Amino acid sequence: MNYEELTADHKDSLKELLNISMGRAACKLATMLSNEVTLTIPAVDMASPEELMEMFGDATQYYYTRQPFFGQMSGEVITQLTKKGGKTIAGNLLDLAEEDGIDTVDINCSILEVSNILSGASLRGLCEQIELDTRTQPPVMYSPEHHPIPSDKWSQAIILHVSFLVESASFETKTIICFAEDGFNVVVHALDEFI
Repeated sequence: MNYEELTADHKDSLKELLNISMGRAACKLATMLSNEVTLTIPAVDMASPEELMEMFGDATQYYYTRQPFFGQMSGEVITQLTKKGGKTIAGNLLDLAEEDGIDTVDINCSILEVSNILSGASLRGLCEQIELDTRTQPPVMYSPEHHPIPSDKWSQAIILHVSFLVESASFETKTIICFAEDGFNVVVHALDEFI
């Protein structure tokens, strides 16, 4: 299959659209955490499935989630979140103090909630703005080292680098949108109309 080229204009449009979407996510997250959340301007890169697997960091340093989507295009959103600050985020979301005993289940539930906000904002926000109908399933925890993505599963991935800073816990996120079949071309054509 031939894939469309993601030009500099496409990347600029994606950054603009995603900045709006992620800004909304930062506001929602700030409300949930009762804490100020700031974010960096999104950076956009492309990766093949092989390059994508090489980008995953050390599993002892990161949490990963996967969230399938379908509709006018299909694929999966993978979110990478630093483990640093995970307990603080869980404590804030669940209104718990560290002495209350924040366990792995609490942390995982909180990471899934944060991931759902971030991936939902990036994908749904993008699709709303370029008028594509896409629905997402709930995210699940993911382990790249135990379940590598088959090289033939996704054709292209758009990697969105966005750092969120929470006053009480500094952590970084990376959102990766992997497109199945011709989903990548659908996005490029929609961006062409947007531009």
